[in-house]
Amino acid sequence: MWTAEFRSRTARCLCWLALAFLLPGVARAQVDSSHARVELLADVRGVVPGQPFTLGVALALDRGWHTYWQNPGDSGLPVRVAWDLPAGFTAGPIEWPYPQQVSPPPVVTYGYEGMLLLPVVVTPSADLAGPGPLTLRARVSYLVCKDVCLPEQADVALSLPLLALAQPDPAGQRRLAGARARLPRSLPDIVISASAYGEHYYVYWPAAVGRGDVSFFPDHEGQIRHSVPQGRAREGSRWRLSLAAAEPGVDRLSGVLVSAGGWDAAGQVRALRVDAALTPLVAPPPPAPAPVTAPVGMSLLWACAFAVLGGLILNLMPCVFPVLSVKVLSFIQLAHGDPGRVRRHGLAFLAGVMVSFWLLAGLLLVLRAAGGGVGWGFQLQSPGFVAAMALLLTAVGLNLMGVFEVGLGLSRLAGSAPQPAGYPGSFFTGTLAVLVATPCTAPFMGAALGFALARPAWEALTIFTALGLGMALPYLMLAEMPGLLARLPRPGAWMVTLRQALAFPLFATAVWLAWVLGRQTGVDAVGLLLLAALGVGFAAWGLGHVQRGARRWLPGSVVVVGLGLAAVLGFAAAMRPDAMAVAPRSGAGLDWQAWSPEAVERHRAAGERVFVDFTAAWCITCQVNKRVALGTAAVTARFAELGIVPLKADWTRYDPAITQALASFGRSGVPLYVYYDGSAPPRVLPSVLTPGIVLEALGD
Repeated sequence: MWTAEFRSRTARCLCWLALAFLLPGVARAQVDSSHARVELLADVRGVVPGQPFTLGVALALDRGWHTYWQNPGDSGLPVRVAWDLPAGFTAGPIEWPYPQQVSPPPVVTYGYEGMLLLPVVVTPSADLAGPGPLTLRARVSYLVCKDVCLPEQADVALSLPLLALAQPDPAGQRRLAGARARLPRSLPDIVISASAYGEHYYVYWPAAVGRGDVSFFPDHEGQIRHSVPQGRAREGSRWRLSLAAAEPGVDRLSGVLVSAGGWDAAGQVRALRVDAALTPLVAPPPPAPAPVTAPVGMSLLWACAFAVLGGLILNLMPCVFPVLSVKVLSFIQLAHGDPGRVRRHGLAFLAGVMVSFWLLAGLLLVLRAAGGGVGWGFQLQSPGFVAAMALLLTAVGLNLMGVFEVGLGLSRLAGSAPQPAGYPGSFFTGTLAVLVATPCTAPFMGAALGFALARPAWEALTIFTALGLGMALPYLMLAEMPGLLARLPRPGAWMVTLRQALAFPLFATAVWLAWVLGRQTGVDAVGLLLLAALGVGFAAWGLGHVQRGARRWLPGSVVVVGLGLAAVLGFAAAMRPDAMAVAPRSGAGLDWQAWSPEAVERHRAAGERVFVDFTAAWCITCQVNKRVALGTAAVTARFAELGIVPLKADWTRYDPAITQALASFGRSGVPLYVYYDGSAPPRVLPSVLTPGIVLEALGD
């Protein structure tokens, strides 16, 4: 029986075929102004009787246009090649490179953008004789689509001489080798199996391989429903990908399994062949944490644009602004000095931001390659890092208060501007800004980071570079525009007060980090951290006395003792036992329950609506949303009225299930808010909430 989906696809195909055959004049005109340049090439300079060689059908598609794979999905037509070869020649099948999804639901299609090269092995007759050259012809029929779809044809030909000995063509070999690198392969160490239960199929592979997003592309129609998201979940020592069955009676799955990060250690093999018998299951497997709804079709250019915008907005976040205020202070000090020096300080700040983002991106990619599920803000899941950052911000605040000096001579401020820290100080400010930025997932940043961590390394580094440029852009503009600097007030004694006032936001950030540490490891750890902060203050006081010219041994000893106490007590605070095993507290007016994939499925199976808050104690945006939106009386009353079950996925400490669930929604960090309403697809809310946004999402 034909499904509605199949009938729809068939109707579209018949329309395109009618255009191709009933209106040949129009088709020829479209070929003349083609959206693809078609070429025939070979990996040899000539034909040797009986010796196989490879031809390549190349299509260079115009920007924004795409064509289709051997199984185009819900719509489209695959590329077809009709050969006209000399007598005695035989052409093998097209070797198809792995495709990509070129259109999102509800009509999902598979195909190619940019450059496509289809290899075909040709075998000449062993008894070829006579003078050359030999002409090989092909008629290439293809459908190109953008806003509209156009059937096109191209007649291509290639003349090759008849040779006694093989002569490779290096240019053709290089191009065909690039195409063959995209062909699906079989790796002996990776066993792929499949099973079936009810209306679902499941594909399995070892847990040690398959980095980034993994997608299955069926190589022929009638296996799966293309528009249904594919859900990935860990099952013991293997991964499982769930697929929606298209029609009953399928006993094998065949196609291509594509991993964004690659299947081999070098990440070079992106696609594996799948041809596995479907083994019936007697019970359904454990539910996947969430369907894969990563941003489909997001280009690298759009991801970079979102990253730049997210980096700009990061400057306004409460976790970043206290540190960047130090940079603003230094610009005020330099406002009426040498413009070249201002520019160099701006570049040093940019270097600190960029190097930090590159190191952070590199660490994320290394951990991803090692099989770890990590995301944005992962370092704040470490109590040691949280404790170290709290103590560092305490030290920076004491420096701004004038307890000790690092390049800023307050004693020289009487009637003149203080001398700002040198270029290493500007570099350090950029580094520190990045370190404290990770608790904040600015709007527009979540999708870009999720895209980055699912893409190859060079694309991820490009997106992190864009994020760093966006964060540093306001300060670069200030450094490059003397007119703006000239409008700033002249330095004077008033800057002592400003500098000391800027210390208090840093102290507030340190207090917040102490609270995060308490959520992670308990109240005893907070006490130890406060004692460590006292040691930092003790050391800063001694260092200040040394800098003011004290010659006695006492100040130097105070510095050593203070730093020793800070190091020992800070380490002890970070090593306290984990306190995150407790259930989520009821708060913000809602009775939050602990999240798990099983809890989501259990409540949904019972017909209940579910709201999931992916959050963390170190996420400033999460805490603000909880108080200004989720904790309001109107939202709480609406939850009760609709019987919505609130589930909290607390990512304050590392949790692989939460990391996987975030990745399934195309995110690499928190906050993330997901609303499940009956059998409808889950709805993702914005990262920054208001009561109106939440109430609108809940609907009736």
